[in-house]
Amino acid sequence: MKPKTETPILQVHDLDIARGENLLVEGVSFTMQPGDTLWVAGRNGIGKTSLLRCMAALLRPESGEVMWRGENVHRHPPIGIGYQGHQDGHKPHLSVRENLAFWASIHKSDKGLGAILQQVGLAKRAGIRAQGLSAGQSRRLALARLLLSGADLWILDEPTAAMDKVGQDLIDGLIRAHVESGGLAIIASHTPPRKIGKHSRILTLGNIGEQVDA
Repeated sequence: MKPKTETPILQVHDLDIARGENLLVEGVSFTMQPGDTLWVAGRNGIGKTSLLRCMAALLRPESGEVMWRGENVHRHPPIGIGYQGHQDGHKPHLSVRENLAFWASIHKSDKGLGAILQQVGLAKRAGIRAQGLSAGQSRRLALARLLLSGADLWILDEPTAAMDKVGQDLIDGLIRAHVESGGLAIIASHTPPRKIGKHSRILTLGNIGEQVDA
């Protein structure tokens, strides 16, 4: 008798993504379970950001499908997916805490803002306007918003951009805690992929569908 296997929570089937007349991503397929980390690698312009935006239902594919918890994300608004792109999307004239309070109201979250700011290393910057943050601090605030959302799947595009080693280690630690508690993470980064959680893989665009244990 074969052992029972769980249906993957995220299933991507034969995904093609185009920009204009150019096909950026072709035939990509993969699955993910809770606790998985997937690094998306490839040269600049190969389609990493387009793939991540498609995962988050912000960009429609030419063909193929992204199934999250049994639902096509491009037909049903996905619940439990959080996306952090290149644009941090803060309200520049609001303080760090005010920005987070705004998103707490959007997500109807009862998580403590102070604790989240402490997690991302911004507790001492809580009263500063977002426009006064450094690039690295702005990325930390974007991740604080993701923590606040309670999303199970984190889709991260260059989450440690403009950060020093301390900031990079902090973000890695937050991602590790997320996947070790049963979350999932898809990460595109110029830094070398690192093993985060029990099951990390690399999807290299340009070598269609290649997955390598990290």
